[in-house]
Amino acid sequence: MSVAIGIIAIILAFVLLIVLCYKGFSVMYVAPLCAILIAIICGLPLLDTMTGAVVDEMVIGAFSQGLASFIVPLLPVFMLSILIGRVYIASGAATNIARTLLNVFAKGGSVKKKQTTGVIICVAVSWIMCYGGIDTFCALFTLFPVILTVCAEANIPRKFMIGMITCGVSAAACTPGAPLVTNYVPMEILGTSSTAGLIPGLVAFAIVAGGGSFYLITAIHKATAKGEVFTPGNVQFSPVDPTRNYPPFIIALLPLIVVTVLFNIVGNLTVALAIGFILVLIFLPRYIVPEEGRTKGRELIESLNEGGKVTAECLFMGGIIAGMASVIQQTEAYDALVNGVLSLDIPAAILAVLAVMILVGLTGSPPVALRIVLPVLMAASLSISPEALHRIATVTSTTFDTLPFQSPIIIMLAMADLKHKDGYPPVMMCTVIMTGIATIVVALLFVLFPGLS
Repeated sequence: MSVAIGIIAIILAFVLLIVLCYKGFSVMYVAPLCAILIAIICGLPLLDTMTGAVVDEMVIGAFSQGLASFIVPLLPVFMLSILIGRVYIASGAATNIARTLLNVFAKGGSVKKKQTTGVIICVAVSWIMCYGGIDTFCALFTLFPVILTVCAEANIPRKFMIGMITCGVSAAACTPGAPLVTNYVPMEILGTSSTAGLIPGLVAFAIVAGGGSFYLITAIHKATAKGEVFTPGNVQFSPVDPTRNYPPFIIALLPLIVVTVLFNIVGNLTVALAIGFILVLIFLPRYIVPEEGRTKGRELIESLNEGGKVTAECLFMGGIIAGMASVIQQTEAYDALVNGVLSLDIPAAILAVLAVMILVGLTGSPPVALRIVLPVLMAASLSISPEALHRIATVTSTTFDTLPFQSPIIIMLAMADLKHKDGYPPVMMCTVIMTGIATIVVALLFVLFPGLS
Protein backbone atom coordinates (compact mmCIF):
# COMPACT_ATOMS: atom_id res chain seq x y z
CA MET A 1 0.00 0.00 0.00
CA SER A 2 1.51 3.33 -1.04
CA VAL A 3 2.26 6.05 1.47
CA ALA A 4 0.08 8.49 -0.49
CA ILE A 5 -2.98 6.26 -0.14
CA GLY A 6 -2.23 5.85 3.57
CA ILE A 7 -2.12 9.61 4.08
CA ILE A 8 -5.40 9.97 2.18
CA ALA A 9 -6.91 7.27 4.42
CA ILE A 10 -5.84 9.11 7.57
CA ILE A 11 -7.24 12.41 6.26
CA LEU A 12 -10.49 10.70 5.20
CA ALA A 13 -10.85 9.09 8.62
CA PHE A 14 -10.44 12.40 10.42
CA VAL A 15 -12.85 14.18 8.08
CA LEU A 16 -15.37 11.43 8.85
CA LEU A 17 -14.68 11.79 12.58
CA ILE A 18 -15.18 15.56 12.44
CA VAL A 19 -18.37 15.43 10.35
CA LEU A 20 -20.04 12.67 12.38
CA CYS A 21 -19.13 14.20 15.75
CA TYR A 22 -20.35 17.59 14.50
CA LYS A 23 -23.64 15.90 13.58
CA GLY A 24 -23.98 14.56 17.12
CA PHE A 25 -22.64 11.01 16.78
CA SER A 26 -20.63 9.82 19.78
CA VAL A 27 -16.85 9.61 19.47
CA MET A 28 -17.09 6.42 21.54
CA TYR A 29 -18.06 4.38 18.48
CA VAL A 30 -17.12 6.75 15.65
CA ALA A 31 -13.39 6.66 16.54
CA PRO A 32 -13.16 2.83 16.48
CA LEU A 33 -14.98 2.81 13.13
CA CYS A 34 -12.48 5.34 11.78
CA ALA A 35 -9.62 3.20 13.13
CA ILE A 36 -11.07 0.19 11.31
CA LEU A 37 -11.27 2.24 8.11
CA ILE A 38 -7.59 3.19 8.43
CA ALA A 39 -6.56 -0.40 9.16
CA ILE A 40 -8.43 -1.76 6.13
CA ILE A 41 -7.19 0.86 3.65
CA CYS A 42 -3.60 0.69 4.93
CA GLY A 43 -3.53 -3.10 4.82
CA LEU A 44 -3.11 -3.72 8.55
CA PRO A 45 -4.38 -7.04 9.99
CA LEU A 46 -7.81 -5.95 11.21
CA LEU A 47 -8.50 -8.18 14.22
CA ASP A 48 -4.90 -8.14 15.40
CA THR A 49 -4.78 -4.35 15.12
CA MET A 50 -8.05 -3.73 16.96
CA THR A 51 -8.21 -6.43 19.64
CA GLY A 52 -4.72 -7.94 19.88
CA ALA A 53 -3.33 -11.40 19.24
CA VAL A 54 -0.28 -13.40 20.24
CA VAL A 55 2.26 -13.52 17.40
CA ASP A 56 5.68 -15.09 18.03
CA GLU A 57 5.13 -14.79 21.80
CA MET A 58 4.41 -11.06 21.46
CA VAL A 59 0.98 -9.60 22.05
CA ILE A 60 -0.01 -7.02 19.45
CA GLY A 61 -3.15 -4.93 19.20
CA ALA A 62 -2.50 -1.27 18.54
CA PHE A 63 -6.00 -0.03 19.30
CA SER A 64 -6.41 -1.84 22.62
CA GLN A 65 -2.87 -0.94 23.70
CA GLY A 66 -3.42 2.72 22.86
CA LEU A 67 -6.65 2.68 24.86
CA ALA A 68 -4.97 1.11 27.88
CA SER A 69 -1.89 3.32 27.72
CA PHE A 70 -4.11 6.39 28.08
CA ILE A 71 -6.45 5.13 30.79
CA VAL A 72 -4.08 3.36 33.20
CA PRO A 73 -1.67 6.22 34.08
CA LEU A 74 -4.35 8.94 34.07
CA LEU A 75 -7.10 7.15 36.00
CA PRO A 76 -6.23 8.52 39.49
CA VAL A 77 -5.69 12.05 38.17
CA PHE A 78 -8.98 12.20 36.29
CA MET A 79 -10.94 10.49 39.06
CA LEU A 80 -9.72 12.69 41.90
CA SER A 81 -10.05 15.96 40.00
CA ILE A 82 -13.56 15.13 38.80
CA LEU A 83 -14.70 14.02 42.26
CA ILE A 84 -13.40 17.30 43.68
CA GLY A 85 -15.38 19.14 41.02
CA ARG A 86 -18.60 17.28 41.83
CA VAL A 87 -18.38 18.20 45.50
CA TYR A 88 -17.75 21.83 44.52
CA ILE A 89 -20.99 21.73 42.52
CA ALA A 90 -23.07 20.07 45.24
CA SER A 91 -21.81 22.33 48.05
CA GLY A 92 -22.12 25.58 46.09
CA ALA A 93 -18.43 26.37 46.69
CA ALA A 94 -17.73 27.36 43.08
CA THR A 95 -20.88 29.49 42.92
CA ASN A 96 -19.94 31.39 46.05
CA ILE A 97 -16.43 32.18 44.77
CA ALA A 98 -17.96 33.92 41.75
CA ARG A 99 -20.80 35.53 43.73
CA THR A 100 -18.43 36.94 46.35
CA LEU A 101 -16.11 38.45 43.76
CA LEU A 102 -19.02 39.97 41.83
CA ASN A 103 -20.47 41.52 44.98
CA VAL A 104 -17.12 42.95 46.03
CA PHE A 105 -16.07 44.45 42.70
CA ALA A 106 -19.29 45.34 40.90
CA LYS A 107 -22.13 45.69 43.38
CA GLY A 108 -24.22 48.73 42.52
CA GLY A 109 -22.19 49.52 39.38
CA SER A 110 -23.47 50.30 35.89
CA VAL A 111 -24.39 47.54 33.45
CA LYS A 112 -21.15 48.12 31.56
CA LYS A 113 -19.08 47.89 34.73
CA LYS A 114 -20.91 44.74 35.82
CA GLN A 115 -20.27 43.14 32.44
CA THR A 116 -16.58 44.03 32.48
CA THR A 117 -16.23 42.78 36.03
CA GLY A 118 -18.30 39.70 35.24
CA VAL A 119 -15.98 38.68 32.40
CA ILE A 120 -12.88 39.19 34.54
CA ILE A 121 -14.42 37.23 37.40
CA CYS A 122 -15.50 34.33 35.17
CA VAL A 123 -12.07 34.07 33.57
CA ALA A 124 -10.42 34.36 37.00
CA VAL A 125 -12.67 31.76 38.64
CA SER A 126 -12.21 29.24 35.82
CA TRP A 127 -8.45 29.85 36.03
CA ILE A 128 -8.52 29.40 39.82
CA MET A 129 -10.52 26.16 39.59
CA CYS A 130 -8.17 24.63 37.02
CA TYR A 131 -4.99 25.94 38.60
CA GLY A 132 -6.31 24.44 41.82
CA GLY A 133 -6.24 20.99 40.27
CA ILE A 134 -9.75 20.42 38.95
CA ASP A 135 -9.47 18.71 35.57
CA THR A 136 -10.21 21.03 32.65
CA PHE A 137 -12.96 18.76 31.28
CA CYS A 138 -14.64 18.65 34.68
CA ALA A 139 -14.11 22.37 35.30
CA LEU A 140 -16.02 23.21 32.13
CA PHE A 141 -19.11 21.54 33.56
CA THR A 142 -18.47 22.53 37.17
CA LEU A 143 -18.39 26.19 36.16
CA PHE A 144 -21.44 26.08 33.90
CA PRO A 145 -24.00 27.10 36.57
CA VAL A 146 -21.55 29.65 37.98
CA ILE A 147 -21.00 31.42 34.67
CA LEU A 148 -24.72 31.28 33.88
CA THR A 149 -25.44 33.02 37.17
CA VAL A 150 -22.83 35.71 36.48
CA CYS A 151 -24.28 36.27 33.00
CA ALA A 152 -27.74 36.74 34.48
CA GLU A 153 -26.51 39.13 37.19
CA ALA A 154 -24.47 41.23 34.71
CA ASN A 155 -26.94 40.96 31.78
CA ILE A 156 -24.37 39.28 29.53
CA PRO A 157 -25.89 37.59 26.43
CA ARG A 158 -25.86 33.82 26.86
CA LYS A 159 -23.92 33.23 23.62
CA PHE A 160 -20.72 34.43 25.33
CA MET A 161 -20.84 32.11 28.35
CA ILE A 162 -18.96 29.13 26.85
CA GLY A 163 -16.19 31.46 25.67
CA MET A 164 -15.99 32.91 29.19
CA ILE A 165 -15.56 29.44 30.67
CA THR A 166 -12.99 28.19 28.19
CA CYS A 167 -10.87 31.36 28.27
CA GLY A 168 -9.84 30.85 31.89
CA VAL A 169 -9.45 27.10 31.42
CA SER A 170 -7.04 27.60 28.50
CA ALA A 171 -5.14 30.27 30.42
CA ALA A 172 -4.68 27.86 33.34
CA ALA A 173 -3.41 25.14 31.00
CA CYS A 174 -0.71 27.56 29.75
CA THR A 175 0.39 28.66 33.22
CA PRO A 176 3.61 27.18 34.67
CA GLY A 177 3.04 25.16 37.82
CA ALA A 178 -0.51 24.15 36.92
CA PRO A 179 -1.47 20.73 38.37
CA LEU A 180 -3.05 19.70 35.08
CA VAL A 181 -2.47 16.72 32.81
CA THR A 182 -0.99 18.84 30.00
CA ASN A 183 1.68 20.10 32.39
CA TYR A 184 2.17 16.76 34.12
CA VAL A 185 2.68 14.53 31.06
CA PRO A 186 5.78 16.48 29.86
CA MET A 187 7.18 16.25 33.41
CA GLU A 188 6.92 12.45 33.28
CA ILE A 189 8.41 12.09 29.82
CA LEU A 190 11.05 14.83 29.87
CA GLY A 191 12.01 14.75 33.55
CA THR A 192 11.33 18.48 33.95
CA SER A 193 9.75 20.51 36.74
CA SER A 194 6.19 21.88 36.75
CA THR A 195 7.50 25.43 36.22
CA ALA A 196 9.82 24.63 33.31
CA GLY A 197 10.07 27.58 30.91
CA LEU A 198 8.66 29.91 33.56
CA ILE A 199 8.92 33.32 31.85
CA PRO A 200 7.59 32.29 28.41
CA GLY A 201 4.84 30.38 30.18
CA LEU A 202 3.77 33.49 32.09
CA VAL A 203 3.80 35.44 28.83
CA ALA A 204 1.49 32.80 27.31
CA PHE A 205 -0.84 33.07 30.29
CA ALA A 206 -0.98 36.86 29.92
CA ILE A 207 -1.79 36.62 26.21
CA VAL A 208 -4.57 34.07 26.62
CA ALA A 209 -6.15 35.53 29.76
CA GLY A 210 -5.64 39.19 28.86
CA GLY A 211 -6.34 38.91 25.14
CA GLY A 212 -9.36 36.69 25.66
CA SER A 213 -10.82 38.94 28.34
CA PHE A 214 -10.33 42.05 26.19
CA TYR A 215 -12.09 40.40 23.26
CA LEU A 216 -14.99 39.19 25.41
CA ILE A 217 -15.51 42.57 27.11
CA THR A 218 -15.42 44.44 23.79
CA ALA A 219 -17.75 41.96 22.05
CA ILE A 220 -20.23 41.94 24.94
CA HIS A 221 -20.39 45.75 25.08
CA LYS A 222 -21.03 45.85 21.31
CA ALA A 223 -23.76 43.20 21.59
CA THR A 224 -25.42 45.10 24.45
CA ALA A 225 -25.34 48.33 22.42
CA LYS A 226 -27.26 46.46 19.71
CA GLY A 227 -29.96 45.55 22.22
CA GLU A 228 -28.90 42.00 23.08
CA VAL A 229 -29.66 40.91 26.66
CA PHE A 230 -29.38 37.82 28.83
CA THR A 231 -32.11 35.25 28.37
CA PRO A 232 -32.01 31.73 29.86
CA GLY A 233 -33.54 30.16 26.74
CA ASN A 234 -34.34 26.52 27.41
CA VAL A 235 -31.57 26.22 29.99
CA GLN A 236 -32.59 25.22 33.49
CA PHE A 237 -31.63 28.25 35.54
CA SER A 238 -31.71 28.76 39.30
CA PRO A 239 -30.67 32.24 40.51
CA VAL A 240 -28.40 32.54 43.54
CA ASP A 241 -30.40 31.71 46.65
CA PRO A 242 -29.77 34.50 49.20
CA THR A 243 -31.13 32.27 51.98
CA ARG A 244 -28.73 29.41 51.29
CA ASN A 245 -25.69 28.86 53.49
CA TYR A 246 -22.79 28.76 51.01
CA PRO A 247 -19.22 27.75 51.95
CA PRO A 248 -17.22 30.81 53.08
CA PHE A 249 -14.98 32.26 50.37
CA ILE A 250 -11.73 31.25 52.11
CA ILE A 251 -12.97 27.73 52.84
CA ALA A 252 -13.95 27.30 49.19
CA LEU A 253 -10.48 28.38 48.02
CA LEU A 254 -8.45 26.41 50.60
CA PRO A 255 -8.46 22.94 48.94
CA LEU A 256 -7.53 24.46 45.56
CA ILE A 257 -4.64 26.39 47.09
CA VAL A 258 -3.38 23.29 48.92
CA VAL A 259 -3.45 21.17 45.74
CA THR A 260 -1.45 23.76 43.79
CA VAL A 261 1.14 24.28 46.51
CA LEU A 262 1.60 20.56 47.18
CA PHE A 263 1.91 19.75 43.48
CA ASN A 264 4.69 22.29 43.05
CA ILE A 265 6.49 21.10 46.20
CA VAL A 266 6.05 17.33 45.92
CA GLY A 267 5.78 17.11 42.11
CA ASN A 268 3.24 14.27 42.28
CA LEU A 269 -0.18 15.27 40.98
CA THR A 270 -1.99 12.22 42.35
CA VAL A 271 -0.74 12.86 45.89
CA ALA A 272 -1.67 16.56 45.71
CA LEU A 273 -5.16 15.80 44.41
CA ALA A 274 -5.70 13.05 46.99
CA ILE A 275 -4.93 15.44 49.86
CA GLY A 276 -7.09 18.11 48.22
CA PHE A 277 -9.96 15.62 47.96
CA ILE A 278 -9.62 14.78 51.66
CA LEU A 279 -9.85 18.49 52.52
CA VAL A 280 -12.90 18.86 50.27
CA LEU A 281 -14.62 15.99 52.12
CA ILE A 282 -13.76 17.58 55.47
CA PHE A 283 -14.89 21.15 54.77
CA LEU A 284 -17.59 21.19 52.08
CA PRO A 285 -20.24 18.45 52.56
CA ARG A 286 -21.87 20.35 55.45
CA TYR A 287 -22.93 23.02 52.95
CA ILE A 288 -24.75 20.59 50.64
CA VAL A 289 -28.47 21.29 50.27
CA PRO A 290 -30.12 17.91 49.64
CA GLU A 291 -33.13 17.33 47.45
CA GLU A 292 -36.40 16.65 49.19
CA GLY A 293 -36.38 13.20 50.75
CA ARG A 294 -32.58 12.93 50.84
CA THR A 295 -30.02 13.49 53.54
CA LYS A 296 -26.77 15.43 53.02
CA GLY A 297 -24.90 12.14 53.17
CA ARG A 298 -27.03 10.60 50.44
CA GLU A 299 -26.68 13.75 48.31
CA LEU A 300 -22.89 13.56 48.69
CA ILE A 301 -22.90 9.88 47.69
CA GLU A 302 -25.02 10.64 44.62
CA SER A 303 -22.65 13.47 43.62
CA LEU A 304 -19.64 11.17 43.97
CA ASN A 305 -21.44 8.44 42.02
CA GLU A 306 -22.10 10.92 39.23
CA GLY A 307 -18.42 11.87 39.37
CA GLY A 308 -17.51 8.21 38.89
CA LYS A 309 -19.66 8.05 35.76
CA VAL A 310 -18.12 11.25 34.39
CA THR A 311 -14.63 9.88 35.11
CA ALA A 312 -15.35 6.74 33.09
CA GLU A 313 -16.79 8.78 30.21
CA CYS A 314 -13.85 11.22 30.14
CA LEU A 315 -11.23 8.49 30.31
CA PHE A 316 -12.81 6.30 27.66
CA MET A 317 -13.46 9.29 25.41
CA GLY A 318 -9.76 10.14 25.55
CA GLY A 319 -8.73 6.49 25.44
CA ILE A 320 -10.79 5.74 22.35
CA ILE A 321 -9.07 8.61 20.52
CA ALA A 322 -5.71 7.33 21.80
CA GLY A 323 -6.56 3.91 20.37
CA MET A 324 -7.31 5.44 16.98
CA ALA A 325 -4.05 7.42 17.15
CA SER A 326 -2.19 4.21 18.01
CA VAL A 327 -3.57 2.52 14.90
CA ILE A 328 -2.41 5.49 12.82
CA GLN A 329 1.08 5.04 14.29
CA GLN A 330 1.24 1.53 12.82
CA THR A 331 0.94 2.79 9.25
CA GLU A 332 3.74 3.68 6.87
CA ALA A 333 1.95 6.96 6.21
CA TYR A 334 2.42 7.99 9.84
CA ASP A 335 6.16 7.35 9.68
CA ALA A 336 6.35 9.36 6.47
CA LEU A 337 4.46 12.27 8.04
CA VAL A 338 6.63 12.28 11.17
CA ASN A 339 9.86 12.02 9.20
CA GLY A 340 8.65 14.75 6.88
CA VAL A 341 7.96 17.14 9.76
CA LEU A 342 11.21 16.31 11.57
CA SER A 343 13.24 16.83 8.40
CA LEU A 344 12.03 20.41 7.95
CA ASP A 345 14.92 22.87 8.04
CA ILE A 346 13.44 25.18 10.66
CA PRO A 347 14.34 26.08 14.28
CA ALA A 348 13.70 23.27 16.75
CA ALA A 349 11.18 25.34 18.71
CA ILE A 350 9.05 25.94 15.61
CA LEU A 351 9.39 22.27 14.67
CA ALA A 352 8.08 21.27 18.11
CA VAL A 353 5.09 23.61 17.66
CA LEU A 354 4.18 22.06 14.31
CA ALA A 355 4.55 18.50 15.58
CA VAL A 356 2.43 19.01 18.70
CA MET A 357 -0.19 21.10 16.88
CA ILE A 358 -0.61 18.48 14.15
CA LEU A 359 -0.93 15.66 16.68
CA VAL A 360 -3.45 17.57 18.81
CA GLY A 361 -5.48 18.26 15.70
CA LEU A 362 -5.27 14.63 14.59
CA THR A 363 -6.07 13.07 17.96
CA GLY A 364 -8.34 15.74 19.45
CA SER A 365 -6.78 15.09 22.86
CA PRO A 366 -3.79 17.02 24.28
CA PRO A 367 -2.71 14.21 26.68
CA VAL A 368 -2.82 11.69 23.84
CA ALA A 369 -0.89 13.99 21.52
CA LEU A 370 1.78 14.73 24.12
CA ARG A 371 2.30 11.06 24.94
CA ILE A 372 2.76 10.30 21.24
CA VAL A 373 4.85 13.23 20.07
CA LEU A 374 7.19 13.99 22.99
CA PRO A 375 9.05 10.64 22.86
CA VAL A 376 9.44 11.12 19.09
CA LEU A 377 10.85 14.63 19.54
CA MET A 378 13.20 13.39 22.27
CA ALA A 379 14.47 10.60 20.02
CA ALA A 380 15.10 13.13 17.25
CA SER A 381 17.74 14.83 19.44
CA LEU A 382 16.52 18.33 18.65
CA SER A 383 18.74 21.24 19.59
CA ILE A 384 16.35 22.39 22.29
CA SER A 385 16.40 21.95 26.06
CA PRO A 386 13.85 19.66 27.75
CA GLU A 387 12.53 22.67 29.70
CA ALA A 388 11.87 24.65 26.52
CA LEU A 389 10.29 21.62 24.85
CA HIS A 390 8.09 21.11 27.93
CA ARG A 391 6.66 24.64 27.87
CA ILE A 392 6.27 24.76 24.08
CA ALA A 393 4.45 21.43 24.10
CA THR A 394 2.16 22.42 26.97
CA VAL A 395 1.15 25.76 25.45
CA THR A 396 0.81 24.35 21.93
CA SER A 397 -1.44 21.53 23.18
CA THR A 398 -4.09 24.14 24.06
CA THR A 399 -4.51 25.33 20.45
CA PHE A 400 -6.64 22.71 18.70
CA ASP A 401 -8.29 21.00 21.67
CA THR A 402 -11.45 23.12 21.38
CA LEU A 403 -12.28 22.70 17.70
CA PRO A 404 -16.02 22.62 16.90
CA PHE A 405 -16.17 18.81 16.66
CA GLN A 406 -14.68 18.24 20.13
CA SER A 407 -17.11 16.46 22.44
CA PRO A 408 -16.88 18.97 25.35
CA ILE A 409 -17.71 21.83 22.98
CA ILE A 410 -20.66 20.00 21.46
CA ILE A 411 -21.96 19.05 24.93
CA MET A 412 -21.57 22.55 26.41
CA LEU A 413 -23.22 24.29 23.47
CA ALA A 414 -26.14 21.89 23.84
CA MET A 415 -26.27 22.54 27.60
CA ALA A 416 -26.36 26.29 26.92
CA ASP A 417 -29.04 25.86 24.21
CA LEU A 418 -26.72 27.47 21.65
CA LYS A 419 -26.08 26.74 17.99
CA HIS A 420 -22.49 26.58 16.77
CA LYS A 421 -22.90 29.76 14.72
CA ASP A 422 -23.83 31.69 17.89
CA GLY A 423 -21.84 30.12 20.70
CA TYR A 424 -18.67 28.88 19.02
CA PRO A 425 -17.10 32.16 17.71
CA PRO A 426 -16.24 33.40 21.25
CA VAL A 427 -14.75 29.97 22.03
CA MET A 428 -12.66 30.06 18.86
CA MET A 429 -11.36 33.57 19.59
CA CYS A 430 -10.38 32.75 23.19
CA THR A 431 -9.07 29.20 22.83
CA VAL A 432 -7.85 28.82 19.25
CA ILE A 433 -6.81 32.30 18.12
CA MET A 434 -5.42 33.57 21.45
CA THR A 435 -3.71 30.28 22.30
CA GLY A 436 -2.31 30.19 18.76
CA ILE A 437 -0.81 33.65 19.24
CA ALA A 438 0.58 32.58 22.63
CA THR A 439 2.15 29.48 21.06
CA ILE A 440 3.92 31.50 18.37
CA VAL A 441 5.20 34.04 20.91
CA VAL A 442 6.51 31.31 23.26
CA ALA A 443 8.31 29.53 20.42
CA LEU A 444 9.88 32.78 19.22
CA LEU A 445 11.02 33.64 22.75
CA PHE A 446 12.89 30.34 22.99
CA VAL A 447 14.37 30.84 19.52
CA LEU A 448 15.57 34.38 20.29
CA PHE A 449 16.46 33.81 23.95
CA PRO A 450 17.39 30.14 24.55
CA GLY A 451 18.52 31.01 28.08
CA LEU A 452 14.88 31.50 29.14
CA SER A 453 14.50 27.72 29.46
